Amino acid sequence: MSKQIYTQIINMKKCLVGECQHEVTVRCINGQYHVRVFLDGVLNQEAVTTKNMIGVTARNLLRDEDKCGNISEFASAARKRLNGIK
Repeated sequence: MSKQIYTQIINMKKCLVGECQHEVTVRCINGQYHVRVFLDGVLNQEAVTTKNMIGVTARNLLRDEDKCGNISEFASAARKRLNGIK
């Protein structure tokens, strides 16, 4: 998929659904790393991972958010990086 087509699809989603705010936090609880994704200030997803997989886990959670229609610049950027579109 070309960059132009991908950008057009993202812009159409934003017009139809609207845009939201995502925030990602990481906490170490009892030696386990909890990656949490907040959608407009409310906890939406959480995953437990190892220290070296925090970035991959956060990117995958944000990618799922974007695929499910919770569109934000933050989530869309994570999806672009995962697909290799620059």
